[in-house]
Amino acid sequence: MPSGLFQRQLAGYAAVHRSWRNKATHFVGIPIIVFSLLLILALWRVNPAGREVSMALVVAIAAVLGWMALDTGIGLIMAALMAPAWYAAEALAGALGPSSTVVAFGAGWALQFLGHHYEGKRPALLDNIFQGFVGPMFLVAESLVASGYRADLAAIMGEGDVTAR
Repeated sequence: MPSGLFQRQLAGYAAVHRSWRNKATHFVGIPIIVFSLLLILALWRVNPAGREVSMALVVAIAAVLGWMALDTGIGLIMAALMAPAWYAAEALAGALGPSSTVVAFGAGWALQFLGHHYEGKRPALLDNIFQGFVGPMFLVAESLVASGYRADLAAIMGEGDVTAR
């Protein structure tokens, strides 16, 4: 069951993500941005309670807990997606280095702005920074709705009576 906060945020996010081209750029760009953040955070090590961990793990756990608080089902799917992304970031961070991460981060954002050019609407993130946290959830919600699951989210996202396409 989505929280009221998630329902409002998802409705606002969906309102500026209607064009199939905008959605397509987001389905590529958002994972690139998230992965690039995990890559750079994997290079930053902390030592809480005498055990070294990366900030990528700390942030990934915090994000998953936040996503689960907003919608348990989507949060669990996000956890299943985040675990291999975190693991890959840990494995690749040293080899790729910070400059590759910056390039990937920039490419992800370039795709976002290209999508909003197609949409003809400014990114929701510019009006509400929390939308950056909702973006990955939107991708999962959109996938669930398109697959015929989560009709409750279809209504919130303004997609009406959606069945599997």
